Amino acid sequence: MKGTYTYKIDFSEIELEKEEISSFMGLGPVPEEPFNSMIDTAIELLSNNKNIEGGFTIKPVTDFSAKDGFIKVEDKTFETGRMITSFLRNAEFAALFTCTAGYEIEKLSHKYNEDGDIVMSYVVDSTGSLLVEGAMDLIYEKLKTMVSLNNLSLTNRYSPGYCDWLVKDQQNLFSFFPKGFCNISLSETSLMSPVKSVSGIVGIGKEVKYLGYICDTCKNNTCVYRAKKMYVKH
Repeated sequence: MKGTYTYKIDFSEIELEKEEISSFMGLGPVPEEPFNSMIDTAIELLSNNKNIEGGFTIKPVTDFSAKDGFIKVEDKTFETGRMITSFLRNAEFAALFTCTAGYEIEKLSHKYNEDGDIVMSYVVDSTGSLLVEGAMDLIYEKLKTMVSLNNLSLTNRYSPGYCDWLVKDQQNLFSFFPKGFCNISLSETSLMSPVKSVSGIVGIGKEVKYLGYICDTCKNNTCVYRAKKMYVKH
């Protein structure tokens, strides 16, 4: 398997759940007023976003060590840490991905902030975080359909900055993408622009396993995956 693929995502394709947004903001699944109406407003404002896009490139895995916490894709070594590397066990290929919701979210959030409405700025920002995750969920499903035609399976998707995978590995990851891939750029400090963007790796192989996110072992209370309640129970 090989190739590079890009997709434009329409806002209407993404199932934004008010309960998830509210939980992500630390309000619980049922937001009270004024947050209930503010979340509705944020969703409505962002529904005009036409710049949601993402994609992935598929490359062979050339080396792997769960003990030492790394996976090598072609000639690039990713120091993913023991936990994530163990979840990528048996990967024959890696799909390196990125996705963005565009600049509209940060522009709108900044406007509210400049106008003194800090709370609404936060609501828009939080909604944008789950918007880009929802877009990436759709792209993951496209990848899943593609690999299933080759009788292969997927791991879950994992991103730099989570579970001891250092953000600096973004440099290695983006080296596999053409310049300006999906209109996302990377700074020297490995931060993506637009801000509401995600990136990472998915393992592909005949014997890989899909595992939910083991949020019960993580101390990051602001993690988007924790908010989406993805757990593995032991």
